[in-house]
Amino acid sequence: MPIASRTPLIAAAAAVVACLSSFGCGKTAGSDAAGADSASGAEPADSTAAPALPPLTQAELEELYRVSKARFQATETLPEASAVEIEADLRRVANEAEDVHLRANASLLLGHLFEARADQRAAISFYRQAAELVPDNVDIHIVLALALAHAERWDEALAEQWKVVEGIPDDLMAWLLLGELHIKGGKPDEAAQVYVAYELRRMGLLEGLTAKQGGEYVKDEAERAGCAEALAPAVDNGTALALMYAFDSDPSPGVRAQIATVMGDQRLLGYQTLLTNKLASETDAEVKAAMEWALAEIEREGLDTSPGPVPESLAELVEAEAKAQAAAPEAEPAGEANAPAPIEPD
Repeated sequence: MPIASRTPLIAAAAAVVACLSSFGCGKTAGSDAAGADSASGAEPADSTAAPALPPLTQAELEELYRVSKARFQATETLPEASAVEIEADLRRVANEAEDVHLRANASLLLGHLFEARADQRAAISFYRQAAELVPDNVDIHIVLALALAHAERWDEALAEQWKVVEGIPDDLMAWLLLGELHIKGGKPDEAAQVYVAYELRRMGLLEGLTAKQGGEYVKDEAERAGCAEALAPAVDNGTALALMYAFDSDPSPGVRAQIATVMGDQRLLGYQTLLTNKLASETDAEVKAAMEWALAEIEREGLDTSPGPVPESLAELVEAEAKAQAAAPEAEPAGEANAPAPIEPD
C-alpha cells in the first residue's frame, strides 16, 4: 500500500498548538463538567493550604488565559517558576470560566504544558477533559489520539482516531494514522480494512477532481480544488500521475493553483519537469506563484517515490468493496469523494 513518506504521527503533532485558539465563545459549561484539578490528580486542600484567591470576572479569566498562552509560547523552555505560575493561572480558567470553549482551551494548554514536562498521564487527562467539554471539535480528538499513541495506549488512541475519521471522512491523513495505530496496536487485519477505506477515498477524490459528464466537470471549481487539497497526504505514483494530468488539463486557475500547492507539499521529483515546462507560459499570477513555490520546495528537499503497485490482496479487497458499494441501492453517484461507508471500530 503506497503510504505517505512523512509519518502521520509526526506530521499531525502540530494540531496541538493549532487547537489552542480554534474555539469561539458564548457557550457555558454544565455543573457536571470535569474540573481541571481532578485531571492532574491534585491532592485535596488541607488546613495549611493558601487562602482562596478572590473570584475573577469572566472577562478577567479570558484575559488570564490569553496572557498565560502568550507566556507559554514566548519561550521553548520555561523556567520552573514560570511554568508553575502559568499552570496555576490556567487551572483557574479551566475551573472557573463559564464559557465552555474557554475552559477547553485552558485544558488543552495545560495538557501541552504537561507534555512539555514529559508528564504524559496528566497531559492526556487534560486533553480528555477538553474533548468532554467540546466533544464535536475534531481537532481535540486528533490531539488526544496522538497523546494516547505516544503513551502506547493503543485501544484508547484508536477510539479517539475513529472519531476523527467519522468527523472528517475525506481526510486521508486521518485514515493513514488510523491504519498506523492499528498496526502498532497489533491489529494487522483491521489495519488492512482501514487501508481499503483509505484507498477507496483516495480514488473517490481523484474522480471528484477529474470526472466529467457530457464534456463538463461533475464537480464545480471549488469542489475540485477541495479534492486536490485533500489528496496532499497521498504521496504515491498513481496520485502523482493523476495530479499532473489534472494540472495540465483543468482550465480553472484556482484548481491549478491548488494542485501546484499540493505538488509543493508532496515535493516529488517527478513534478519538476512538468512545472518547469509550464511555468514559462503560465499567465495567471496565483498559479505562477504556486508553481514557483512548489519548484522551490522540490529543490529544497525533493522526494523520489517508487512504492510499486498496491499489494494484490489489498487491491482485491478494494475492488470487491467498490463493487459492493456500486451495487448497493443507496450507492452515491459517480464522482462522489466520500465513497466508502465507515468501518465499524472494534
